[in-house]
Order: sequence, then C-alpha cells, then structure tokens
Amino acid sequence: MLLAAATLALLGAAALLLLLGGGAADSGAGATAGSVAAGGATGTVERRTLAEHLTATGTIGYAGEATVLARLSGTVTALPAVGDVIRRGRRLYAIAGEPVLLLYGAVPAYRTLADGVSEGPDVAQLERNLAALGYDPGSVDEEFTSGTAAAIAAWQEDLGLEASGEVELGRVAFLRGPQRVTELEATLGEALGGEAGGGGNNSMVAWKPEAEGLDEAEEAAEPQRREKPTPEAEEEPEPELEPESEPASAPVLRTSSTRRIVSVELEADQQSIAHRGQKVIVVLPDGAEAPGKVGALAAVESSGGEGGPGEEAEPGVEATISVIGKRRIPALDGATVNVLFTRRVRRHVLSVPLTALIAIAGDRFAVRVAEPGARRRIVVTPGLAADGFVEVRGKGLRAGMIVETGG
Repeated sequence: MLLAAATLALLGAAALLLLLGGGAADSGAGATAGSVAAGGATGTVERRTLAEHLTATGTIGYAGEATVLARLSGTVTALPAVGDVIRRGRRLYAIAGEPVLLLYGAVPAYRTLADGVSEGPDVAQLERNLAALGYDPGSVDEEFTSGTAAAIAAWQEDLGLEASGEVELGRVAFLRGPQRVTELEATLGEALGGEAGGGGNNSMVAWKPEAEGLDEAEEAAEPQRREKPTPEAEEEPEPELEPESEPASAPVLRTSSTRRIVSVELEADQQSIAHRGQKVIVVLPDGAEAPGKVGALAAVESSGGEGGPGEEAEPGVEATISVIGKRRIPALDGATVNVLFTRRVRRHVLSVPLTALIAIAGDRFAVRVAEPGARRRIVVTPGLAADGFVEVRGKGLRAGMIVETGG
C-alpha cells in the first residue's frame, strides 16, 4: 500500500554508507589535501523545495453510480450494451416496444407529469430537458402549463409515441448527466411488473363507488338515499378503499457517469494523509504525472489485519480523486495508478543529492566539498529527504558549492 519516500531515502543512504565503509576513515578533523579524482561524480548545493510523499495504489473507474429501476410493466424488448454511453433524450431500454428515455436532473421521477399536477422541481427539470431537446415549453419554471403539454406532445410524436401531452411515471429516468452502462440486471424477454405481455401499464389503482356509474335518474335519487339510509344500509360496513398502488420497481441496469476518477483505499492508520480538496499527484500508466484533487471520502471495511481478540478491525477510507487541468485519465477501466499524497513540505532549503551524505561517527553526517586544489568535509544535520535530495544544515555550507557524491 503506502510507501514513504523518506523511507526509501534512508534505505538508499544506508546502502551508500556500506559502499563508503561507513566513513570511519574520516573520523579525524577533515581532509584538506588532494583534489577531486578525475571523473569523480559531483553535485551542487542548491536551495529547493522538498516534499515528502506517501505513495498509494489507485484504480481507474467512473464516478456517480446509479441503478435504473423499471416503473412500467411489460416485457423487456431492448437493452443497451455494457459500456454504451447514453445521453439526454436517448433510449435507456424498452418495455413492450416503447422506449424508456434518459433526461438530466437531480430529482428522481416520482409521479406522472400532466395537466393539473402541482408545481414542483420535477416539472422545472422536465421543461429544461424539453428546451434542450428543441421543444419550447414556454417559461421554464415549476408550473405545468399548456405550453409544457404542447412541447411534450410534439416530443412524443417525434418519438413515435402517443402524443398525450403528459409523461407517465416510468417513461423517463432523471439522472445526473450522460450515463455509461456498467451492468445489466434485466434480460431480453423478461417480464417486469404485473402486466407481463402487454404494453406499459402504470395505472394508479383505487376503489371507486359504484354510484359513479349511475344514470341521470339514479343520480337524482342517490342524494335522497344517502340522506335517508335504510336500516340495512346502516348495518352494512363501509367498503374499504384500496390504497393507490404502483407496479413494483425492478432493477433493469446500472450506470455511472462518464467522468473518470481514481479510487484509492487507505487503511485505518493511513486516513490522516487524505482530506477533501487536498492536491495530489496521479502517476498515470504511461508514467506521465497529472495533478489531482481529493473529492469524496467514504468509510470502507479495512482490508488490513483484524483487531485483537473480541475487537473489530477499524474501517478504512476510500478517497475519490479527480484529475484537474488539461490532462485526462485514460479509458483504462480497472487499471492501477500511483497516487502521491504530500505529507510534509520544506520550502527553499539548502539541499544536496542524497548520495553526497556520508556518516562519520554515530549518527553524525557530513558532506565533502570540492574546492580548487583541495577538498574538505563539512559536518551537516540532515532533514527532510525526498526525490533523491536531502535537506542539510551545516556551518559554512552555502548554495553553489560542489559536493562529492557516491557516483
């Protein structure tokens, strides 16, 4: 999982010390005679910004997962293919030969939109979609007007549907932007809802009194019957009204947005390195680096070891990262990338190549400075190590000096 760049630097330094014999021969006051051997490797003391990174493995995927539910009854007659991208006004799937269409919006479809419906944000988002598709609904607001109905009828006519001027529940699915099909839940020929073979049936069932079907003479007498109920009528219980019902929702397909992201799972003890809005570096599969930003953070079950006896493992966190700037994440679903989280930063500090650092005694370090006709050793205190360089402080050390390195 995570690997601190500082740890790599220390390992590199340890290997260098072995190659140089630990610096035991330099335990004196410092070499002043001699010169840099011909062809010897050197580096320069420079002021630079050093950043300690923690590297995590991420996976390329897509943001915004959603499940499309069938709200109409009938036989599934058309389905998209996994990977298809569906945009506004296009068919998601078909029931009994008629399309279920994608429209953009944040409010899920929850009712039939027709003349007389109360105002609401679902009406406004329907009108915005109609306008975007080239059908003028008049003022785009939350009120369903005759202009809204006329725009719907024109749209339906172009789709080959009955120009009813209303959108039945289940005919459209409101989702946030274009959708990429990730999985199919239904199969062709599968019967959904209660009306297996017929056309779409989304009627709202409710009990109605038989008096609604009486002729004029019976209607005139009906109020008198209600004012003077017979003893038998008083003894009969009132029939119970059946609640309005809808066909059961069934999942048809799963989608995501078309925006590619990188998902990184961090263990419980690594969560402190990530926070919303944090800038990161994404190393793409081709080695190119792209700036990224942490978006959502969600708790996930830790994949690390379990807790002690009787203890549950602490949950980890999944960071969702978007690439910012001009570079884009390639369309490589499931491919792995490295994500560099910045842990510490030291700005404008004196630094030398890590291979210039030598151990002289105990935990003391030095660098050898090459000067015209001579060389000398300066004792230094190392600081942050990153990207092959290490921060150093030492008496007499200044930018521009040439230091010997381990080659």
